[in-house]
Amino acid sequence: MNDAGAGWSGRFAEAGWANVAKTMDLNFNAQVRLTEALLPLLRRSAPSSIVNVASTAGRVARAGVGAYSASKFALCGWTDALHQEERRHGVHVGLVLPGYVPTEGFPADEIRHHPIWRWFIGSDRGVAEAIVDCAVHGRAERYSPRYYGLAAVVRAAAPGLVRAVLDRTS
Repeated sequence: MNDAGAGWSGRFAEAGWANVAKTMDLNFNAQVRLTEALLPLLRRSAPSSIVNVASTAGRVARAGVGAYSASKFALCGWTDALHQEERRHGVHVGLVLPGYVPTEGFPADEIRHHPIWRWFIGSDRGVAEAIVDCAVHGRAERYSPRYYGLAAVVRAAAPGLVRAVLDRTS
């Protein structure tokens, strides 16, 4: 399981390339490098699984966290390609996309205490169940909470609508 991630907020005009590079290095490059190091072992141990933990932000981006979203979009795309490459070697590659889950690095206080938005909060248990679904049960992709998958569907089907809605909140 590859679950590296951190985000440093900042709009690109202010945070610049340095923020993008730092975020990509941890959220994408670290997972790719670990997979590269372990792939021979995973192939020898087949059937085996790799589960990359991205984020719903890897499907729907918001202002102020573009570097984070970019790193997670990259991880989503690479996961899809890696699945196609490794399937014939007996290595399943799955993807977990959590929504807001309170952690030490992201306590989500502003969301947890908001009467409308607190229903957006997921749980570490839900993410663990999604990881098991991908690793053990061979699921290709799981959102946690599951209803976060609706955001990705709407984004793919109606990108202009999603932009209009997000423009009002940025």
